[in-house]
Amino acid sequence: MTLYHEVLEAAAVASDDPPESLIEFNEGDFDAAAYAAYDLFGPVRPMALNLMLQSHGF
Repeated sequence: MTLYHEVLEAAAVASDDPPESLIEFNEGDFDAAAYAAYDLFGPVRPMALNLMLQSHGF
């Protein structure tokens, strides 16, 4: 879950125009999103990371 959390948080911070839904995220929100991504996409792998990012508007 940590990698999902870190990738999503890094993408949100590094983006010039992050998705509206992520602008107000805090650590707890990123944690919840990471657990949800793991439940939905399974173990972290490149395709799963891409799907997770797409699901959040990237």
